[in-house]
Amino acid sequence: MRHERMYLTDESSDLIAFHLYQHGSTNRPERERMRKILLRAIRHELTDRQRSCLTMYYLEGIKMKDIAKTMCLSKSTVSRHISAATRKLRKVASYYQR
Repeated sequence: MRHERMYLTDESSDLIAFHLYQHGSTNRPERERMRKILLRAIRHELTDRQRSCLTMYYLEGIKMKDIAKTMCLSKSTVSRHISAATRKLRKVASYYQR
């Protein structure tokens, strides 16, 4: 089964940013700045597999076991990719919170 590559848009990155940065500022310019930072991090800091797993899990609402079947991976590997991606994005976000 071949995995179809997904591309993130500014609109879809908002959803990921919301899930990863729920307790952020209510200040609109600050939220916009953080959204841009997270979008850049998603595009440049994550591996292709991390990005794909994160996108399918958060944007499409696909269960980890179904992601695993689609990508020919184990469920635990998918879980590790999502966790690693989340950690990377939180780390990037923490640099800009100060």
